[in-house]
Amino acid sequence: MDEFNEKNENKQDRKKDERDSEMNKDSDVIRKILFCLCYIWGILFFIPLILYKDDAAKMRANDGLILLLLSVIGNMVFGLLTSISGVFGLIAGVYSALLLILGIIGIVYVVTDRNEPMPLLGKIKLIK
Repeated sequence: MDEFNEKNENKQDRKKDERDSEMNKDSDVIRKILFCLCYIWGILFFIPLILYKDDAAKMRANDGLILLLLSVIGNMVFGLLTSISGVFGLIAGVYSALLLILGIIGIVYVVTDRNEPMPLLGKIKLIK
């Protein structure tokens, strides 16, 4: 009878370990999705700050905030300049493409678990 109970306990322990590892995988996926939202929609930069208190969350939120600010300020400046001369419309398109590429690089960093600062933006720290 003891042998049966021991096997049953071992089986339950294995199932519990499997459930725990699945939950960790799920929470890691959710974490990555939330970090990616910082780069997709900059206004959501604060979500990782609220949900996670680690340095990676601060770094991703900082990058998202910088991209948001660059986007808003760039759109305002290029909007005014384009009304003066249409040539600035081309420059505004290049600027927007650069911001898009930086956002994609940030998403790639999140998905591949690279905890490195983003190129060009990594030196700017607004959130400490």
